[in-house]
Amino acid sequence: MFDILINAFLGGFVCSVVTGLGATIAFFKTGLSGRSLDCFFGFSIGIMMAASFFSLLQPALETGGIIVSSIGFLAGSLLMYGSDVFVPHEHPLKEIEDEKAGRLRKIIAAVTLHNLPEGFSVGVVFGSGNLKAAWALTSGIAIQDFPEGASVSIPFLKLGKSRSRAVLLGFLSGVVEPLGALLSALLVQVFQWLLPFFLAFGAGAMIYVIGSEMIPEAHSSGFGKDTMLFMVVGFITMMVLDVAL
Repeated sequence: MFDILINAFLGGFVCSVVTGLGATIAFFKTGLSGRSLDCFFGFSIGIMMAASFFSLLQPALETGGIIVSSIGFLAGSLLMYGSDVFVPHEHPLKEIEDEKAGRLRKIIAAVTLHNLPEGFSVGVVFGSGNLKAAWALTSGIAIQDFPEGASVSIPFLKLGKSRSRAVLLGFLSGVVEPLGALLSALLVQVFQWLLPFFLAFGAGAMIYVIGSEMIPEAHSSGFGKDTMLFMVVGFITMMVLDVAL
């Protein structure tokens, strides 16, 4: 069990580090074009959609059946729905307004809510003992975390933070991923019989985030066709990683 927990933490840590590397873009740029942002989000959406199915929902269906998988998927979605309702937050890339302190707190809340399902999903797959699938999922999540890190640090610049502060906050936004991965891997190890539920739970949480947060953001600048193209590329990337690794 100890080895599995270490691997889960390392998987989450890799995702966190790549998020931080993406945040370093704030050292060199003060903004990103609408087309670039839409393409980044489209690519991330494709990876997360493929990961939700190939790494989480499909094995949940194979091991737990349709009823357990449906209940788990619904539970993960409802948890994220509840966070939307009860935790005030907003999308990091929305136009910056005047109440900077309040907006900073809301951006941090949004990023935390976004990254938690990723870390949880990585940890669940590690907890299942399938290291091949777990590292494939980790690779996919890490790839899409790079542009995500940039999309977090840039708004902090617009809120008046220094470049070093913006990069630090962008890096810290990924800290929840290794913690979430460690916690979910531990839960799976303690409650092995709930593995299909946890797998479907992670898929439901990620799909909710995609529909609620990422798709609206990806179409916010009017480059929908580019977004869809990069979404397909992201989906294929995750599909290849799942088979190749």
